[in-house]
Amino acid sequence: MELLVTQYTLLEENILQNIKRNGIQHRPNANSGLWLGALVGLSAVITILREESSYSEICLSVGTTGFGLVVCCLCLYARLSIKQIVAKDFHAIYFVPAIITSILFLLAANKGLLTSVTWGLIVGSLGTWGVLQLMSAFPCCFTMGEATTVMHSFILFLISVVTNLPLRYHLPPIHDNDISTVLLQVAILYVVSVCFLCGYFPVLRNTTYFYLMIIGLLSFIILPVLYIILDQNPIEWIVSFAFSSYERIAIFIYWIVCFVLSIFIINHQISLKSQATSSTRKHFHILATFVYIPGMMYDPSLLYLASGVMFILLIALEVIRVLKVPPLGEILQQGFIAFVDEKDCLLSLTPIYLLCGLSLPLWMPTNNLTLIVLLSGVLTVGIGDTAASFVGNRWGAHKWLDTEKTIEGTIACIFCQVCIILTLTCCGFVDNYRLLLRSILSAVSISLIEARTNQVDNLALPLLMYVCLMI
Repeated sequence: MELLVTQYTLLEENILQNIKRNGIQHRPNANSGLWLGALVGLSAVITILREESSYSEICLSVGTTGFGLVVCCLCLYARLSIKQIVAKDFHAIYFVPAIITSILFLLAANKGLLTSVTWGLIVGSLGTWGVLQLMSAFPCCFTMGEATTVMHSFILFLISVVTNLPLRYHLPPIHDNDISTVLLQVAILYVVSVCFLCGYFPVLRNTTYFYLMIIGLLSFIILPVLYIILDQNPIEWIVSFAFSSYERIAIFIYWIVCFVLSIFIINHQISLKSQATSSTRKHFHILATFVYIPGMMYDPSLLYLASGVMFILLIALEVIRVLKVPPLGEILQQGFIAFVDEKDCLLSLTPIYLLCGLSLPLWMPTNNLTLIVLLSGVLTVGIGDTAASFVGNRWGAHKWLDTEKTIEGTIACIFCQVCIILTLTCCGFVDNYRLLLRSILSAVSISLIEARTNQVDNLALPLLMYVCLMI
C-alpha cells in the first residue's frame, strides 16, 4: 500500500511539473486529483453493467463510451508523466483509446464502421488532448482531475445527443422522459453553440449582436428543430406536462418558494457588501436538498426536466456574467464577488457543480435506480458536506493533519448521512440489508475522503457515492 501511495505521488508530481512547464495553469492550492478523472467513465460503465434486462440505445452508447473514457484517462496520465514533452500537442498514444473505443462501438454496440471510427476518434481526441485544451482556455479554473471530469461529461453528452436525436427524428418520442431528454439535449446544444460563437467571433459579444444572435437561433433553428423532432409544439408540451396534475402544481409552488428564498439570500449578501463565508454558501445546499428530496420521492420525471432547465439557465447566466451583457451582467458580477468560492477563479463553477452533483443519478440513462442511489448527491453534498461545514466552523477544535478541515466536522458529516439512510430504511425505501450496509460504509468512506481532498466537493463526492452504491 505504501508503495502504491509513493508511486501515485510521484506520478502526480511529474504531471504537475509537466503541465506547469508547458504554460498550463493548474488551479492553485490543489493537488492534481488524478483519481477523480476516471470516475465519469467508470460511472457510465457501471450503469450499463447494472442493467438487468433491456437497456436503451443511449445507455448502450454511453456505457460503451465509458470504457473508452477510462482508457483515455490512463493514456493521458501516462503521456503527461513523461518528462520533456509538449503537453498541448496531439500525441500518438491518444490513438489508443480512439482505436479501442471504435472497436467497442463496432462489436459491442453494433454501430457501422464509419460511425464507430468517427465516434472513436471524437472520444479519443477530446478525452485526452481536449482536457489540456480546456485547462489552457480557462487558466487556474481546474485541477487535472476536474478538467478531465468536465470534458468527459461533455463527451458523454455529445454521444447521447448523436445517438438519440437521429433516432427521434425517425421515431418521435412518446414517453415523458424521452420528450424531456430531446428538449434538454437541443436546449443544451443551443447554449453550447452560443458559447462557442461568442468565443470565436468577438463581435457577437456586443450587446446588440448578442441578443440578436440568441433570439435568431431560438426562433429560426431551435424551436423549428424541436417541432420537427417531437412532432408537436414544444412550448405547449412543457406547459401541459408541468401543470398536468394538482400534485405537480403544488411541487412547483414549493420550488418557487425555495427559489425566492435563494434570491433573498443573494440580495441580502450583496447588500452587506461583504464576502460570504463557507457556512453562508451552505444555505444553498440546504435549499437544494429541500428541492431534491421531495422531487426524487414523488415526481422524478418533473425533477429531471426542471434540473436540466436549471442547468441551462446557470450556463446562460454565467455566459452573460463573463461577457458583461446588460442588464444582468453587472448584477451577476456583484453576486459572483459576494459568493465566490476560494476554488473559483475566472468562472463561477461551484454552483454548476452543485447542480450537476445533485442531478447526476437523474441524468444517467437508466430508470432502474433505487431511491438511495438517486439521493447519492443529496447525501454527500446536500447533507454531509453541509453538516461538516456548519459543525466544523462553529465547534471544530481538532484539525486533520495538513488540512483546515476538522475531525468534528467529519463526524457530523458521517452522522447526518447515516441518520438519513436509517430514516429511509425505516420508511421502507431501503429493503436490502446489503444495500443498507454498503450505503453506510460508503457514507463513512466518502466523509473521510471529503476531509482530506482539496478537489471541489460538489463535483467529486456525488460521483464517488454513485460509483460506490452502484458497484
